[in-house]
Amino acid sequence: MAQVRYAVSGSPVTHSLSPLLMGLVLSNLEKFGSSVKLGCTGSSLHLVETEAIEDALGWGYAGHVPNAPVWQYTNAPFGKYRTDALMKKAIEAAMLIEDADPRFASKTADDSLHSLSKEDALLMSAPHAHLPSQSLENEVWMNLTSPLKHQLSSDAISTIDESMLLQSVNALRWDGRAWWCAGVDGNGVVALAQHHGIDVTNGAILGIVGGGGAARSTADAWLKAGGKIATIAGRRTLELPYAFESEDPSDMVDFAVDFDGDLTTKNPFESCLKRLNPSYCALNVDLDSRFEALLSQPFDGRWMLTAQHIEAWKRLWAPQYAHLVPSLDLLLTQLVHAESALAAYT
Repeated sequence: MAQVRYAVSGSPVTHSLSPLLMGLVLSNLEKFGSSVKLGCTGSSLHLVETEAIEDALGWGYAGHVPNAPVWQYTNAPFGKYRTDALMKKAIEAAMLIEDADPRFASKTADDSLHSLSKEDALLMSAPHAHLPSQSLENEVWMNLTSPLKHQLSSDAISTIDESMLLQSVNALRWDGRAWWCAGVDGNGVVALAQHHGIDVTNGAILGIVGGGGAARSTADAWLKAGGKIATIAGRRTLELPYAFESEDPSDMVDFAVDFDGDLTTKNPFESCLKRLNPSYCALNVDLDSRFEALLSQPFDGRWMLTAQHIEAWKRLWAPQYAHLVPSLDLLLTQLVHAESALAAYT
């Protein structure tokens, strides 16, 4: 039975909800009993505050965090008693929710996030990339955030996609024998857009502001899925390791993502009916207001965070359980309830 150590590495990480998402997915899988060979109850969650990829990998080997960051959602050091206890209570409260909130339901009949044919394809592709399709005894899983996504470049780490070439690595796995990496930000955005009724495969146009790692990952995944992109440089110009054509940003786009900040009225994508702001912050409101906040435009970054987290499970961490990972609408519903429970204690 595999035991998993999980961490979010980067700077800052004190606002990250990824450890809570990891705990929720593990708890969902635990319901399947012996059919899931993961040591869910023995797994551990961590935050690694660092601006150097070497420190993140060092944690992967040694498992030691010199200074535990204070987690924004408990106002206490992460990994210490208070945070651990409140995290447990929040996950227990969320696990009482077995059905997704209907307001989060997919707007498309063919939701690619939990299409069985897609999940079978992901599992079948794992051996072709030499990725283990079963978990080994002691595994390390990691999410990378800014400024680490572009720092990973090593022949000692195997990649299941082009994330190192794109300088957009945001997921790592040590399977007990070797390191593997992937970039799933873009896959998450594509899945999220399709969840909201955008037909990416038939040439839907994505408006992108920015050129950082997440923007590169998103543009690459969108183009490979069959869509088109319209770009605005923002703080950085979007560059990919191959030639691509940008549509006229002044034309109507089907979905828009601003990786540099909130979309403004000066932005030509402002008229787009479905927009995403990848960032998110703590919500100090009641439960129903939390749901309403996630339904307003632009979509809150929790949508992207949850979608890419699901993709990391399916593509890198545990493709053998892709069909058991909770759907986007259910996991996001549980996340809202977990956050609300945390807020009640703090």
